[in-house]
Amino acid sequence: MKIPIKIFILLLSSHTVFAAEGQGSAGLPQMDITTFPSQLFWLVITFAILYIFMWRVVIPKLSTTIEERKDKISNDINEAEKFNSEATSILEKYEEQMSSASQSASDIISESKSQMNDYFENLKLENEKKIAEMIRNSQKMIKLREKDSINEVRNATLETVKEITIKYLDKIPNDDQILKKLN
Repeated sequence: MKIPIKIFILLLSSHTVFAAEGQGSAGLPQMDITTFPSQLFWLVITFAILYIFMWRVVIPKLSTTIEERKDKISNDINEAEKFNSEATSILEKYEEQMSSASQSASDIISESKSQMNDYFENLKLENEKKIAEMIRNSQKMIKLREKDSINEVRNATLETVKEITIKYLDKIPNDDQILKKLN
C-alpha cells in the first residue's frame, strides 16, 4: 500500500513542476511533459484495476480450469489404464479359450481318426471274412463242377467208345472194362 501512495505523490508533485515550465508545446499530446503526471496517474489506476481484476477474477478462474483439466486428464489416464488392464485380461482369456479350443479340436480330430481307423479296420476284417467265405464257397462249387465235368466227360467218353466199338466189333465191352483201358 505504501508504494501506490508514493507513486501518487510523485505524480502530483511532478504535475505541478511540469505545469509551470511551459504551457504551449506543439506536437504529439502524449509527448507533452505537462500531461505526464495525469497519464502516469491513469496508468497506475488502470494497471491497479487490471491487476485486481486479474488477481480476483481471471486467475482464480484459470487456476480452477487448469485444476479441472488436470483432474480430467488424471481421471482419463486412470480410466484408460483400467480399460487397458480389462482389455489385457480379456485378451488373456481369449488366448486361453483359443488354446483350449485348439486343444479340444485336436482331441476331437484325433478321437475321430481313431474311431475312423477302428471302423475301417473292422470293415476290412468283415470284408476279408466275407471274401474268404466267398472263396471257400467258390472252391467248393468249382470242385463240384469239376467232379460233374469229369463224370460228364467220362460218360461222354464211354458213350463215344461204345458207339465206335459197335461199328467195328461184335461184342460190346462193359463200362468197367472201357474205363480200365482208358485210365
